[in-house]
Amino acid sequence: MLSWLDVLAITVAALATALGVRRGGSFLITLPLAAVLYWLGLDYVPSSSWLPLLGIASGLVATLLSGLIPVSIPYKLNGLLGGIAGFLWGAVLAVTLWVGLPSEYSPATGAIRYPALSTPPLIQDAVASSSLAPKLFTMVWRNPLARRFFLGAEEQPR
Repeated sequence: MLSWLDVLAITVAALATALGVRRGGSFLITLPLAAVLYWLGLDYVPSSSWLPLLGIASGLVATLLSGLIPVSIPYKLNGLLGGIAGFLWGAVLAVTLWVGLPSEYSPATGAIRYPALSTPPLIQDAVASSSLAPKLFTMVWRNPLARRFFLGAEEQPR
């Protein structure tokens, strides 16, 4: 069964895909700009819970700039290329939503507790009932580059 966290992440990914189809192939051209803006903004966000907003903001900047780029691509191919770009950015946003919740180091077990006990019970229940969030968090935590990109930190969790 899907938790509300899963539904939110999947909805964001679907909306990003639809926006990409609407914007077309020029969104595919500006997608690297969104990734660069996101990467540069990682040093300025106060915590990992702000990363979804950073992802949305950098995606919107790329969307606005994609409207300024005149691209002459056939109609059907234009929507397909934009849909691919939207799907990719939507996947980034969805993973950020799934793993961006606060985590903490547990000295008793020596492991990372996800989510942290300081998060509200509603969020803890959503993560516990999600089949994707804990697995994705483990995968992201074990990869240093993915940890930097999706959690925004190289040090121990909060």
